[in-house]
Amino acid sequence: MLKMSYVELLVLLTVSMIAGPALAQEPPALLVVPSKATMLVGETHTFRAVGEGGRIRHNVQWSISPESAATLTTNGDEATVKAMEQSSTVVLTGRTSGDSSEAIIEIRSGTALSTGTPIWSVTHLPGCKSVHMTQAVPTANGPDLYVEESCPQGTFIRAMTADGRELWRRRLGDPAGTPPPSLKATEQAQPGVRLNLSGHSLCDAVSSGMTKDSVSKLAKNSNLQLAEKEQQSDSWVVEEQGFRCDILFDKAGKVMRKKKTVISD
Repeated sequence: MLKMSYVELLVLLTVSMIAGPALAQEPPALLVVPSKATMLVGETHTFRAVGEGGRIRHNVQWSISPESAATLTTNGDEATVKAMEQSSTVVLTGRTSGDSSEAIIEIRSGTALSTGTPIWSVTHLPGCKSVHMTQAVPTANGPDLYVEESCPQGTFIRAMTADGRELWRRRLGDPAGTPPPSLKATEQAQPGVRLNLSGHSLCDAVSSGMTKDSVSKLAKNSNLQLAEKEQQSDSWVVEEQGFRCDILFDKAGKVMRKKKTVISD
């Protein structure tokens, strides 16, 4: 696959995520991710099929058409496609337990994709729209980025790898911060992944022009500690459960910009 910076990747993905109408619908029982991909002849790309919670589905039967355009290799529950010849539409299909889903692949000739070409995209959840993408804090076997989707039933976070495979999804903002039963089961099955289910952080309250003293008071009110050495610098990093806030101050000690990052630990 092509090597790209995270900035370039997020820009391309932001363009490729298409919003839908705000109608509450059930998530698909099976979804091949990424849903679309653009490849050059000779490249490989790995796909997986996920269920309603964004977790990988097992015992998936894979097929590809036309077979002359690409080869298909299965690796456990995932499928790796190698582009063999130019084709405008290659269909990768995954089937399991009576459910099926497809991914559409375009194969191009040449040595590089043109600027602005989405490498991959993922179908948004039914009735939802993508509103934000955030680079994840690197962790072993963890996601590379998070996609935030606004849905009639709440805000969802989808954890993705850099090549478009969904690892899990989680709903934020449930009443009193209590996850529904399905999410409780997910937490118990994977205790290493924890998010602040309220969906709010210190970063949400910080605005441009605020003084260091004002931000420090916000942190104190949220029971967050700032080291004295850090308070004397113009670059602050505030960590809380599920989020990290990077704050940059100008020479006058006022907020110039901030960056909120969703994290897992």
